[in-house]
Amino acid sequence: MSVDPFSGPDSPRVRFGAEMRRLREEAQLSQGAVAARLGCTQTQVSRLEAATRTPSKSDAERLDRLFGAGGGTLFTGLHRRILARPGSPDWFTSWAEEIEPAALVLRSWDPLLVPGLLQTESYARHLFTHGPRATTDEVEERVQARMRRGQILDYADGLTLITCPSK
Repeated sequence: MSVDPFSGPDSPRVRFGAEMRRLREEAQLSQGAVAARLGCTQTQVSRLEAATRTPSKSDAERLDRLFGAGGGTLFTGLHRRILARPGSPDWFTSWAEEIEPAALVLRSWDPLLVPGLLQTESYARHLFTHGPRATTDEVEERVQARMRRGQILDYADGLTLITCPSK
């Protein structure tokens, strides 16, 4: 039996749904009314609240604008935690979103694996598929996150990537 890391009461996806429901009910809005304001379906709102659907970044941004909770960043913060993946160190989210894109030089020494930024989609999928208790959805989310990170090489002006120790 596979354990879904997003189903526990402490998971960011469950908290995202619970906060969404709480704020919707405080505002005395139906799921349909929220769906109309977000430009989605009532079913999508229901699935977000029930934590059976992973929110997109745009879902989080629109909910922050709609409810203005947490200084307008409650849902985007929870979305970042969802993407951080269980078992990942807390520092990794800020690394991938803030430090890595602004870096001028990245050094990596990975004697047994292709560095994450250089991995192809099929290589990353193979690695994640063989991870412990990896569900198909989890593998796909991780592959897409890895590919998004790799895009830094397409737009980073003047970035130098060093993949072995300098001598």
